[in-house]
Amino acid sequence: MSRKRRPRNYAELLVETVAIARQCRFWKAKLGNRPIISVSDFESLPFTTVAEYRDQSFGSVVADADEIEWIPGPWLGQLPNRVPMAEGPAEAKVRVELMTDALQLALPGEPRGASALIVAESERRHFGAEVCAVFARIGVRAHLLTEDATDRLGELIRAFAPDVLVALSSAVGLHSLPDSVTGIVSVGKHMELVGKRHVGLFVCNELGVLGYRIGTERFELSHDRFHFEESPEGTLAVTPYFSRVQPVIRLDTGIYLSVLH
Repeated sequence: MSRKRRPRNYAELLVETVAIARQCRFWKAKLGNRPIISVSDFESLPFTTVAEYRDQSFGSVVADADEIEWIPGPWLGQLPNRVPMAEGPAEAKVRVELMTDALQLALPGEPRGASALIVAESERRHFGAEVCAVFARIGVRAHLLTEDATDRLGELIRAFAPDVLVALSSAVGLHSLPDSVTGIVSVGKHMELVGKRHVGLFVCNELGVLGYRIGTERFELSHDRFHFEESPEGTLAVTPYFSRVQPVIRLDTGIYLSVLH
């Protein structure tokens, strides 16, 4: 699997992203006013922890509220102590493309007529709805089921007989699925399932899908859409190249790089 390469103009994109971020109250105070004209200038900017970012008000991290068209369903759920993700058309397009690239890897060789079942914990139902919508966009029949709404989970999975199962709940036993399921999608799991294609999503609540892996392979990160760095603590820091409505600069995810291998 070939690694996705960062854009040739990545330095220009980083400089532009910082300029837009300074239109937000939080980032203006965090980044200061020193000119940023190169990658080395960018790398002198401070990292921001997820905890610090979540402590901000929504209005303080949005560059232009008039450009907001959609609030996606985040991985960890819609909670008051987490800043929502805001999107304009460009950001939504990238998010859908990233998720589509990953989900298609779990589909059968001939995806026409394929079906998918998304099983999610209640707090992840909004993220599950996003997955369901992406499947629908690529012509796959998809259904969303919240696992805490029924005590007949195994029975319902067999009844739906999906080609692809998206497990967003720990209640789903991935080693005891019906034969109809040939593709499995989960978040962060590291496993090889005999006779089934397993796609593991790498997700950050504040940024969306950052990459994916098949089985036990290492994660394929989206270097073409995100700038990845290692923080002094050895954790992954991320700056999206494409975010203009809600820019994020050097967000330290707290995820250790060793997890990606």
